[in-house]
Amino acid sequence: MTNILDAIVNILEHPSLEVKELTFGNNRATNVGDGLEFFIKDAFSNNLEITDKNKRLVNYSTTFSYEGSKTTPPDLMIKGGDAIEVKKTESVKSELQLNSSHPKSKLFSTSSLINKHCKTCETWNEKDIIYAIGHIPKSRKSLSSLWLIYGSIYAADEEVYTNLKSAVTDSLENAPEIDFSETKELGRVNFVDPLKITNMRIRGMWLLQPPIKVFDYIYEYQTDLKFQLISIIPNDKYNSFPIESRNRIENKKSDKLKIKDIKVKNPNNPVSYIDCKLITIQIRDY
Repeated sequence: MTNILDAIVNILEHPSLEVKELTFGNNRATNVGDGLEFFIKDAFSNNLEITDKNKRLVNYSTTFSYEGSKTTPPDLMIKGGDAIEVKKTESVKSELQLNSSHPKSKLFSTSSLINKHCKTCETWNEKDIIYAIGHIPKSRKSLSSLWLIYGSIYAADEEVYTNLKSAVTDSLENAPEIDFSETKELGRVNFVDPLKITNMRIRGMWLLQPPIKVFDYIYEYQTDLKFQLISIIPNDKYNSFPIESRNRIENKKSDKLKIKDIKVKNPNNPVSYIDCKLITIQIRDY
């Protein structure tokens, strides 16, 4: 079973960081975003160096149990392993657009935001989730930076977000002048106008601060680098990976790769800290 450590080494060994701009659709940001998702998919499935189409498909099918749609999380699920949510930005400091899906510390099979195919693709109750956030400048087709961050150190517990949603819907439901209906989103207000022919959907549009701002106290972003990978992994998660994967990255002889012990603020209690590994790749020239 693959994991984030294997993916990091695969990226380090990959001679090119080009992200292909896919040809379908009309929106460049979406197309390059799809290309980033394929890059992440290839990194985790050991496909970055594979050109044979059949071999690539075999690697995909043996690595992943689910590949998501554009409207429901996650983007990928590793068989027996983590879920992956891929986000692409053209500006490294831009907020991440999560739309109707709130930030996730973990992914739960009971979530109303995931579809039935995700729920039934394998036997699972909860998965750790990796946010893979790639920066691809508008004038380029190659990765400038890639953050691989576990949700457990990026997002608060589930009830922090679901409680807010409940508070918003309850206030609307209890407003006497509003005909309110509960939906999978925040809700719907019915019969807005005197003719009772207009309804209003209410959606939560979640925005998340980018990791360059959230984790600026542990990593100083290097604007002069051609590429940088920054991964933050809680120690208990790191130690759960197979010894072969840990040995592979720890014994990798490269001046571009560094592993450091750090402490990260607990998203549920910022005055306490979580012991983590900071793994970085810094490349000044290809």
